Amino acid sequence: MKVILMMLIAVMIVFLFYVRKIHVPESCGTSTITKPFYKGGVWLTARLVSNNKIKSILLQKNSEKFYLLKPGKDIVQENYIHLVSKVSNSVLFLTIGCVLVLLISFSVESKSMLASGNVLKRNEFPKGDYTVELDVTVNGESFDGEKINVSARKYSQKEISEMMPGFKKLLEGAVIGNNTNPNEITKDLLPVDSIDGYPFRVEWSFDREFVKNDGTLRDSIPEEGVLMIAAAEITYGDYSELYEFPLMLYPKEKTHREIIHAKLLNALTYADDESSQTGEYVLPDETDGYEIRWTERKKDNTLLFFILVIAATIVIFLASDKSLDKKVKERDEQLIEDYPEIVSKLSLYVGAGMAVRLAWKKITDEYLSRKEGTGNMRFAYEEMLLASYEMQSGTGELAAYRNFSKRCRVQKYVKLVSLLEQNIKLGARGFIEALRAESHDALEDKKSGARKKGEEAGTKLLLPMILMLMIVMVVIIVPAFMTM
Repeated sequence: MKVILMMLIAVMIVFLFYVRKIHVPESCGTSTITKPFYKGGVWLTARLVSNNKIKSILLQKNSEKFYLLKPGKDIVQENYIHLVSKVSNSVLFLTIGCVLVLLISFSVESKSMLASGNVLKRNEFPKGDYTVELDVTVNGESFDGEKINVSARKYSQKEISEMMPGFKKLLEGAVIGNNTNPNEITKDLLPVDSIDGYPFRVEWSFDREFVKNDGTLRDSIPEEGVLMIAAAEITYGDYSELYEFPLMLYPKEKTHREIIHAKLLNALTYADDESSQTGEYVLPDETDGYEIRWTERKKDNTLLFFILVIAATIVIFLASDKSLDKKVKERDEQLIEDYPEIVSKLSLYVGAGMAVRLAWKKITDEYLSRKEGTGNMRFAYEEMLLASYEMQSGTGELAAYRNFSKRCRVQKYVKLVSLLEQNIKLGARGFIEALRAESHDALEDKKSGARKKGEEAGTKLLLPMILMLMIVMVVIIVPAFMTM
């Protein structure tokens, strides 16, 4: 996996060097760091849009959104810049992701607990025991995930007495190894010399007629089974206790692998005893003439991280289009929000004797002055501004209003344009009254919308309020129960 990642990074570096002379449009807004990736994005985009089928998939589906979000702009250019940004950001994220995954994979290798091939560092007081999982090969036999307990030091007599009941219970469960219960022992015993989390050393004594010292069951066990007393001498410093409990043994068929494993465990017991007074746990390198090679077991999540990077890159590429949908929705909401103000101004100026066309231009002029001061763009006024420019360039007033309603795509503006058409075709009779009525209705709709948003906000706050109430109740009730 590391080789694949390094090859990908090398290909990316060569690619960025290859596209270094490509021009990036200023509207992309690149920085010194992102500019090389945008050059690559421009090159890839040019190759993608050269295929008509891919072009229709990537560009045409967003054309209407840019038509709504960028009134008066070059839609083709805006769409192209958006695609370049999507591709460039995907390339940037993929490159950074591959580098991070490669660094993570190397950091996993650098963290090794196994030193000098067969040495584990012991924890000094007050740190406790720890377990390391190793892969081991003995005379060609591999045992994956062999758990090695590296014990620490030392506890008081009182602590020993408190730990002993739990330790004995775990000891009984550990010695039966892969057997299901102590009343039906059909597999080799596992005479462990310690239990994770406890400082005690254990030496086992079995009936030599039926069980070897290493826990291997002998062939002399009768078919009907035999009851044996297992004796564990538990020691820790000067403390010593003999703990006995019964085991019901039944015969089993032994394998060469099981014998080798038992020899390995015996060698580990001996090695741990030999090095128990030192700061290092020296693992055995041979047992009964068999060579032992130790290999640390490591979790390499490189492939998983790489898959996550690929998935995140795809999400980033697709999320750009989702953000456009969100902006279109916000644009429609803004159009509805500005509608009462626009109708109110039209009603005011026309009622004062101004022609509709002049009133329309006055509203757009006021918007331009306000925009120059604040820089705040409002879609409804931008569409009105385009309609005003159309009328100034020779387009008929009625046609300009109709184009305005088509661009807005909101029913309220369609209704407004319908009123304006009636005024142009049938005259001004009843127009002012209809316009004032529409202004009143729009204001009422705005109030209703504000109340609805307030109710929605209250609903969203309900869950946090319930959580805060529960926290307050816990703060009050818990101390009261503790003092009882």
